[in-house]
Amino acid sequence: MDRLRPYPPPQSSRHSYEGQGVSPSESAANSLRPHRADFDGQADIYDQRVGLSDAVCVAIAQAVLTLAEIRPGDLIVEMGAGTGLIGRLLAQSMVRYVGVDLSRAMLTRFRQRLETSRPAGLLQADGNHQWPLGTGSARVIFSSRAMHWLASDHVVAETFRVVCPDRAVLVLGRVQRRHESVPAQMQQEMRRQLRQHGLQPRQGVRYDRQLIDVYRHRGAAVIEPVRVAQWTVRRTPRQSIEAWQSKPGLGGLDPPLAVKTEILQHLRQWAGETLGGLDTEVACDESYVIQGARLR
Repeated sequence: MDRLRPYPPPQSSRHSYEGQGVSPSESAANSLRPHRADFDGQADIYDQRVGLSDAVCVAIAQAVLTLAEIRPGDLIVEMGAGTGLIGRLLAQSMVRYVGVDLSRAMLTRFRQRLETSRPAGLLQADGNHQWPLGTGSARVIFSSRAMHWLASDHVVAETFRVVCPDRAVLVLGRVQRRHESVPAQMQQEMRRQLRQHGLQPRQGVRYDRQLIDVYRHRGAAVIEPVRVAQWTVRRTPRQSIEAWQSKPGLGGLDPPLAVKTEILQHLRQWAGETLGGLDTEVACDESYVIQGARLR
């Protein structure tokens, strides 16, 4: 694991994160929250679209267990467990594991990939409502690329309700890309187009930083960002456009279909003029970064 710069990173950081954008106000968050059908429809293609390799998932699971100083019998809760790419590995360790997700279809895929005799509790629930967990029961709250779908004030309240009072850790994980990579440039232009239509793209890393800062003000010790895995992929602008075309909404929002169609068409033209064509393949360095807080 590689230590990154101390939290919070300076504004001049040369990296971008999945889901980064303009933070919506808490009052606006209600209109941005996902619907179960949005994720149910992605269950069959989710791993292919945004999945991580087995080696990366193993590194993430090991890093979470090490960072949390986990002990046998401790309870790990994963919010936004999805199809279980990481959760299946946490469930195989000497801990108790509960995965919570809004989508029943995602959890069905999770159950299909479980290869352990150790019990794993998978619960279909809306994380924006009371979490289906006992008070003071969890040693670790973990979320990978998902917590930003939830209202931050609710996350803080529920976290302090469900964690063990003597020792607990919050761990958030996200994929990091360089600004000059093809996916990052496509995301930046897509978000710029959404803002031009009067829409505020859903944020990701900014939400994580702000959430951790709330815990810090509540007495938590901040865990500095740590790079736990790094890899190289080859991406084209067309792959980004096809991924956005295949799922509901755009940028974490649900714009009118005409707006989405217009933005995607703009991106095709923009990529052709700016990035050398829709099928220009470029090597991109990506990494997985975790950060969090030790709760008191």
